[in-house]
Amino acid sequence: MKKYKEINEVLVNIPNSMPIYFAGHLKPDQDSVCSCIALAEFLKALGKQVFVLLEKKDNDLIAWYNNYSLIVEDVKHKDYVFVALDVNEKNRLGVYEKGFDKANKTINIDHHQNNKYESNYTLSLPGKSSTCEMVFNIIKTSGKQYLTKDICSLLYSGMMNDTNCFTRRLSNKSFAIAQTLINTGINYTEIIKKTYSQRSMYEFKALAKLVNEIKFDYFHYVVVDKDDETFKDLTHNALVKRIAEDLRKIEGIDVFLMLIKQGNTIVAKTMTNLSERANLIAELFGGGGHKKEAGFTVENVSVEEIINKVKEYLKNN
Repeated sequence: MKKYKEINEVLVNIPNSMPIYFAGHLKPDQDSVCSCIALAEFLKALGKQVFVLLEKKDNDLIAWYNNYSLIVEDVKHKDYVFVALDVNEKNRLGVYEKGFDKANKTINIDHHQNNKYESNYTLSLPGKSSTCEMVFNIIKTSGKQYLTKDICSLLYSGMMNDTNCFTRRLSNKSFAIAQTLINTGINYTEIIKKTYSQRSMYEFKALAKLVNEIKFDYFHYVVVDKDDETFKDLTHNALVKRIAEDLRKIEGIDVFLMLIKQGNTIVAKTMTNLSERANLIAELFGGGGHKKEAGFTVENVSVEEIINKVKEYLKNN
């Protein structure tokens, strides 16, 4: 708990007059967004000026929470503190990397592999289930009274989604924290339904199409063309957090890539079931993540080039 206490003190000791901006990684997920809002809500209760950076196109991630009061799209101050959550290197902040670079002070809280330690203060714990689990411990350091029902709902959503409904990257402490969150009276069944288990008809149609299009060339992969009518209305989160997760469950699959193609850009989700090298595959293309799930983005690189490079890596390793 010493590391949590240290980062807690850094956050709590930020002057109330100094604005604090929070941001997660580009193409955010529940863990990224919810950890930002939960930590911001905690510091707001202490009298801090807090703002959560989130592009309007990603607001669907918090539609279930129905609280946009802290959300802004841009940094509006000259002097401020920047807190990056669920990010192991600043370039994963996307459009908010410039805000990070211009900040008076930077803080990073993250649970991914190979953190670059580019902040003034960094708390990196790759063994943790999620960044939301870390934020729970940071807030708890100040007292359980700050773990409000709203904050606990956010933390539960982030933990549950990032562990694939509590099926991976878990410890006894993770389960204990989840139980503590439930004990506050949160509507956890509704959170699971709204953010994890519920599927639209568009998603089921996409899943049915992709099941028949999985290819095998030393490893399994599938290509999603966003210009295709079947996929164009689906969010990135729906594709990589729900549909890709369903596809990786097919028996006999170990290494699996979903390649989402849009114009000259390919966004990839890399996953493994038996081995632990998803992050190493992503690093071949400048990406990163966890041992069993990671991602990368490339421009002006063909699907064939990606397949050949991954195949060569797997053959040699």
